[in-house]
Amino acid sequence: MKNKKAKSVLSAKELSVIALFTAITAVFAQIAIPLPFTPVPISFGLVAVYMSGILLKPKHAVYSQLCYLTLGGLGIPVFGGFRGGLGALFGPTGGYLLVYPIMAWLVSMVLNSQKSRQNESSNSKGFLLFKSAVAICTAHIILYLGGTTWLSITTGNSFYATLAIAVFPFIPMDILKIIFCIFAVVPIRSRLISTNFLIIDNTKADFSE
Repeated sequence: MKNKKAKSVLSAKELSVIALFTAITAVFAQIAIPLPFTPVPISFGLVAVYMSGILLKPKHAVYSQLCYLTLGGLGIPVFGGFRGGLGALFGPTGGYLLVYPIMAWLVSMVLNSQKSRQNESSNSKGFLLFKSAVAICTAHIILYLGGTTWLSITTGNSFYATLAIAVFPFIPMDILKIIFCIFAVVPIRSRLISTNFLIIDNTKADFSE
């Protein structure tokens, strides 16, 4: 019983890593380009979300994004444009933020869960890149669906009309972000694993890994 309780407590190293990726997300979120025809800016915060999924194990990836949303919800200006508060979190574009933990968890589960790590040694690097691409693209679809649905409801526009102003114009830049994460971030993952930065263990294959 005591051992199980001890394992549920995050170590200082784990807390530091979570805090680091929370900070990285906050910094990357400020690299945002507003567009005159849509309330949704071009944001590089997504790159940080995918980095947390690629470089952290599932619960750490989720916690980093939950911490980011919590800080923003409490009024700390960590969202794009140095915004913060519940108005920013639950406003028209808040749906794109609220799915961050889900996106990070999905990518991390595909790459860093126990089952995935056990099978990784028998797969080629090409397969790892392919698996990463599928995970990130799936997470991006969740972003589009969640954020667009929320924006459509809060603005009263149709779902397709919302796609036209909040998704379609961003697809080319989003493709570049995804390519960057696959071919620039994924390759350094093995180095971080070798230094134990990912803090991956093989005790159990579930959400808490």
